[in-house]
Amino acid sequence: MTQNITSLLNALNKTPRLLKELISEINPELYKQELVKGKWSIHEHATHISVGDRHGFQKRFADFKQLEHPVFKPLSGESFPTHYFMELDLFESIDAFFDLRQSTLTMAGALHPNSWHKEATHPEYKKYTPYIMLRHLLMHDHAHLYKIETMGLEIDPNKTVI
Repeated sequence: MTQNITSLLNALNKTPRLLKELISEINPELYKQELVKGKWSIHEHATHISVGDRHGFQKRFADFKQLEHPVFKPLSGESFPTHYFMELDLFESIDAFFDLRQSTLTMAGALHPNSWHKEATHPEYKKYTPYIMLRHLLMHDHAHLYKIETMGLEIDPNKTVI
């Protein structure tokens, strides 16, 4: 495994701890509030991160391993029933995220070295490989962590939400 892949896996390993820490610093009264009109709550962002591996990335890893040229469909929050993330238990989701992320990292660690450059078709990407997928997962994690922090800790969450 290359140093780039190892660094990426190490960073992904830290997301559950960062999420749990961040949630613990926020006033629980804010968790389910719509702090930014028309945007997800802190609770929805946190549970979305917590279950993303199961609903998308683990299946994609299996496809990369089993298929010659996988074809993926986009997966977004709109792919789930209305209120799906709000109805999940926040703390159970975060606690389960530690094991879920470890499973994803185990799948990544078991990927054959030649498979890291295997290309798949994804309608939102010009090129899509397991490495790009995991880098996307890391960026996805951190985009949601940023939104949670902004909504939970800033005086005016409407000011800087991206």
